[in-house]
Amino acid sequence: MSLKLFVSFIVLFISVINLNGQEDKKSELQNTYTSYFGLERESIYLHTNKNLFIPEEPVWFEAYIYNKETNQPAVNSTNIFVSLYDDNGTEIDNKLFFAQNGVVSGTLDLNANVEPGTYYLRAYTNWMNNFDEDESFVSLPIKVINPSQVNSDSISSDSKNHDLQFLAESGHAINNSENTIGIKVLQHNGLGAKIKGSIYDNTDLKVKDFETNALGFGKVNINYETDKSYYAIYTINESEYRLELPKGQNEGFAMSIDNYTNPNITYINLKTNQLTLDNNIGKTFYLVINQNAKVSVVELPIAALKTQNTIPVESKNLVTGVNTISIFDSFLNPIAERLIFNYNNLNIANINASAIKASDSIAIDLKVNSKQNNIARLSVSVLSDEHITNVVKSDIISSFLIEPYINGQIQNSKHYFTNINRLKRYDLDLLLLTQGWSKYEWASIKKGQIVSTHDFDVGLNLEGTFNRKPKKNGSNQAQMFSMTNKINEYTTIDESTYKFKFNNYFLKDGAVINFSLYENEKIIPKVKPIVKTLNGKRRFKHSFPKLKRQAIKSSNLEDITTAFQDYDIEKLDTVNLAYKKKKVIDKPLKHEKSYIANKYSNGIKIDSMTERTYFNIADLINANGFVVEDLAGTGFTRIKNRNPVSFLASNEPTLIIDNVNLGNNYDILFNMTFEDIDEIYINTSGMGYGATAGAGVIRVYRKDGSRALEKMKVKEYGDVVIENGYSVEKSFYVPTYYFKSSELLNSYTNLHWKSNITTNNLGNYNYKIKDLGVNEIVLAIQGFTDSGALISKIIPITLN
Repeated sequence: MSLKLFVSFIVLFISVINLNGQEDKKSELQNTYTSYFGLERESIYLHTNKNLFIPEEPVWFEAYIYNKETNQPAVNSTNIFVSLYDDNGTEIDNKLFFAQNGVVSGTLDLNANVEPGTYYLRAYTNWMNNFDEDESFVSLPIKVINPSQVNSDSISSDSKNHDLQFLAESGHAINNSENTIGIKVLQHNGLGAKIKGSIYDNTDLKVKDFETNALGFGKVNINYETDKSYYAIYTINESEYRLELPKGQNEGFAMSIDNYTNPNITYINLKTNQLTLDNNIGKTFYLVINQNAKVSVVELPIAALKTQNTIPVESKNLVTGVNTISIFDSFLNPIAERLIFNYNNLNIANINASAIKASDSIAIDLKVNSKQNNIARLSVSVLSDEHITNVVKSDIISSFLIEPYINGQIQNSKHYFTNINRLKRYDLDLLLLTQGWSKYEWASIKKGQIVSTHDFDVGLNLEGTFNRKPKKNGSNQAQMFSMTNKINEYTTIDESTYKFKFNNYFLKDGAVINFSLYENEKIIPKVKPIVKTLNGKRRFKHSFPKLKRQAIKSSNLEDITTAFQDYDIEKLDTVNLAYKKKKVIDKPLKHEKSYIANKYSNGIKIDSMTERTYFNIADLINANGFVVEDLAGTGFTRIKNRNPVSFLASNEPTLIIDNVNLGNNYDILFNMTFEDIDEIYINTSGMGYGATAGAGVIRVYRKDGSRALEKMKVKEYGDVVIENGYSVEKSFYVPTYYFKSSELLNSYTNLHWKSNITTNNLGNYNYKIKDLGVNEIVLAIQGFTDSGALISKIIPITLN
């Protein structure tokens, strides 16, 4: 073989190797991203009824759970944990809530331990513990104020009372190249400021003027020169300040992106200097565009690049929402990164609302209009002032489409998604330019596929044992029974550990559940269970994020404090009460017409005469057609009809308490006293109840205010109070002190809160609220449709 031919062969061989290497690296990038984001990721948003509270006033909320990959409601986790944190990041409270169809309604109490100050709500699932990134939701600040004291919040001691940053677009400024420098300024209250200033080089020569928009964001293009540094002089609050700009580096790439000038095209402007091109001859760099597992990789051979390069991308080919655009070097190290937002195909549903006064109520009508399914899950806070809701600052749209991809929170999100136009697109791009790199770091992504170590929690899992070991070589079972929770389940007891488990049950916190031991299908009396919930408390592996303290203008708080002092309330001394004994009048039977069969029954009012006549409930039943038997040694009681029913049929009557049919389980009845019961209807024939009640019926109506049935003991043994169960939403109410305050205070009142709204398939829903005498209201509405369209709107309404 000639030397010339041999050299040609070697060159061709090396070219093939390089080509294969490039293809391998391109595939490696694609596969790494796809693998890392292979597991479903959930996002949560909490809509709170307002953001300003008084100590011991409940916080109502609706939680929405979203699948980041499908952009639809996430339904795999039913267990949602919500925590309350103070301004130091200390957890004050943590509760478990039950989600269905991707939503859950709940209440957190600001108890006596919650002092005036700044607080945050955090929501997460057990599944989120699988990830290196913190996927939890953290609310914007909520404020608790003391009406009798001046609030302790004050303006920061920082003499500047503001924070200004200059940030190189995509991460680095490059010498001998044009660089875009983002500008971000925040005042002490967390809001942006419109400022102006000038940039100078180290010879004090003015290079450029700059200014920010009203949201506190701006940018300026500067040609960095080698061996030069730059600083800015700017004025804010009538004071002048100086701040250094980021230093330039000798090699590298910088990106400048324009996705707002042309709604159809996104321009990726890739900038570098000649030194970078000369020192990387023969190498290939990579442009990566991704959102979660959706990823595109483009090769960038240095030979094809210049110092200024424009890569046009059709915006319709980008994923809706935040896209992360990264530049990787030939060793697959990220060297530049930029976040952009693609408005194309944005799935936002519109909602209209009207409200009309009618008598002493206000009728509210809602109408959802979506491109697809109009069935929507909503929550509505009715306010007198929109400034006491965090929806003004951060809503469900930003929480699901922006905040999962950035480090930190954004404010004024309503601005970017209301009446969207070119200016709004530009403003959002400025915000993302100053957010830095994505929350998802390459150091984690390059690990590839995540192996899940934490499950989707669906219901409560219980584990227990009894205080005596079941007999070996037998069929040993545990029974879980609750009439109010409609549970009657059995499970096999493990022969080696003597433990039993019940998985995936919805049980309220504090519910009383009975557990019984069965050996060879025979119940063993007087055996006590020891039961615990395995997943009622899930600690979150990520510590609470450090959030910059955001003070509220003290003048507003002083106004509120003054308003609270307008209470028409005084403290009373001890009052001695006296009464005159009234003549006792027989009360009519309250529930005689509550059920049709009651007229065939012997109705008995439990009054003082009844209590003197009968020693206890068993005596009363024995005297009215039934026989009460105490099964000695078993701890159980039976009731039988004195008259035979039939040869095969049971002669045990049906027990009904407060319209709950307990069948032939009478234990709860004999844990009651006459003080618990209002009326008893005894029907020995069962007439009016059908064939299934041939042995008769005992119907009990308890007095108002009696304990819930689950709080009553079912049996003498076997009752367990469930700890760390599900919390439930309280009924909404307006604290009475709001009605005793001035008009100023009334402007901070939550007039009504409506959660867990589901529209019909036409998107309609209507309801009524109490008319509190106001003529102007604001509806803060959040939610999503079953197909994932997001809903966020603040609607002011003047009432007729």
